[in-house]
Amino acid sequence: VTVSWEPSLGAIVYDVFAQGNAGYASTCNSTETTCTFQDLLCGLTYSITVSASDDTCPCVAQQVEAVMVCSNDTGVVSWEE
Repeated sequence: VTVSWEPSLGAIVYDVFAQGNAGYASTCNSTETTCTFQDLLCGLTYSITVSASDDTCPCVAQQVEAVMVCSNDTGVVSWEE
């Protein structure tokens, strides 16, 4: 599964966490705005969290909203700038 997002101003690295509904979890780190998970299990629903960090501290997203698009198996997440 490939996850992509819009860049966060000042971010140097992104940490992406996938938590499965059966307790299985996986992580991915990237300096780009995409991460590919090679080890997710079929048949599970995952919650994806992306955290942006600079060389000083993590940046906390505000006003996060997520919408599932079931017709093409994608999701759209938005947050306050």
